[in-house]
Amino acid sequence: MTNATLVRRSWPSVALRHLAVGVLALAWGVAATLRTGAAADDPKAFVQGIGDQVVKVLQQNLPREKTGEQLNAIWLQAFDVEGIGRAVLGKNWKKATEEQRKAYMELFPKYVAKLYAIQFSNYSGETFVVKGSKPLSDGGTIVNAEIDRPDGEPIKLDFIAREGAQGLKVTDVKVEGVSLLVTKRSEFDAVVAQKGIDGLIQAMRQKASEESN
Repeated sequence: MTNATLVRRSWPSVALRHLAVGVLALAWGVAATLRTGAAADDPKAFVQGIGDQVVKVLQQNLPREKTGEQLNAIWLQAFDVEGIGRAVLGKNWKKATEEQRKAYMELFPKYVAKLYAIQFSNYSGETFVVKGSKPLSDGGTIVNAEIDRPDGEPIKLDFIAREGAQGLKVTDVKVEGVSLLVTKRSEFDAVVAQKGIDGLIQAMRQKASEESN
């Protein structure tokens, strides 16, 4: 299994795979710039601010690496990065040594940034609109949104947002009902099963350091 499998595995078709990973980058590449006023307490406004900021970055048509850098800086603010990283590693988190956990958590944001750089090179005028929200039984909120595409049907997204010590944070995103967190966990589990945790870390390191084409 090559490190490229970390991007390609788990989706049943080429079209769906690229669509889903692209939306993963969109979902995990957003900013919480509307931290004041209503958006600080309103999950819908918070998530709309997320989409608006992603579109703003993409409309600049920056070089791929620069786009990835900006989106990486943004998602570090808006998402529960540590919680997502641990959840994606799943059962393997408990199996990992302290040294492995440290290496993994240092690489995880860089790995996601590389996905941004790869996937956003194909941005073609999509827009982002929040449609509604509803409370969850655990105190979080699910925010329904759509990515409207000029040449296709809208993509339905569900953002899971929860209030924490640092304010609202996104903890997962579902694309057409499929949890991206769960999908990435399955993908990482497959790598660990074949190569171990050190093998996963090495594959992530290689992907994060690849030169963009």
